[in-house]
Amino acid sequence: MNIDSLYAAVQIADSSIVGEHCTLGFPKEARVRAEQQQPGTQNAGEPTVVGKRCLLANQVVLYEGVQVGHDCLLEDRVRVGYNSRIGDRSRIVYGAYVCDRVTIGADARVAGFVCDGTVIGDRSTVMGELVHEYARPHQGWWDVDEDSPVVEPDSVVGYGSRVVGGVTIGPRSYVAAGAIVTRNVPPEHVVTGVNVHTPAHQWTGRRLQDLIRQWS
Repeated sequence: MNIDSLYAAVQIADSSIVGEHCTLGFPKEARVRAEQQQPGTQNAGEPTVVGKRCLLANQVVLYEGVQVGHDCLLEDRVRVGYNSRIGDRSRIVYGAYVCDRVTIGADARVAGFVCDGTVIGDRSTVMGELVHEYARPHQGWWDVDEDSPVVEPDSVVGYGSRVVGGVTIGPRSYVAAGAIVTRNVPPEHVVTGVNVHTPAHQWTGRRLQDLIRQWS
């Protein structure tokens, strides 16, 4: 089978730059499998679109249907799964692994692992892992559509932290590095340890005071 025929069309603004060894418009697995079963039945997928003044560094992979807004940066080895959306001026960094159908807002900063269907709001930072619960592995890989995390605008998920399941963070909340979150985080809270939620106005740590003042 010639997989080249399954690649999606790619639209890149003239002002954008693409580095070495990038893969753009790669087909999603469902269409590849369908073509394996019935050759000649699959057309090209949804276009992959890169907006104006973007920089895609080296070894970036964008699957079919990905839309990248204007003035975005995707650093080396970033992967973005099919039908995902990245808003204007966002930065996808440190070899982030962004799964399928993810929505990232404008002015966001994303690294780490982001599971299918996640929503990351405007001006948010995600440096940790956003994962599904994976509580029903016996039902098969494609048979379960689990709830995904939501990171509301102006929130932070720190490096090495982990958000599990269909929980909502914020808006204007801060998950500290290394924390684990399995419960919703209300607006303007700081999370440390395992689900230790502290209202921002009660936070006594020195390092977040400038951020908390900006929220208010």
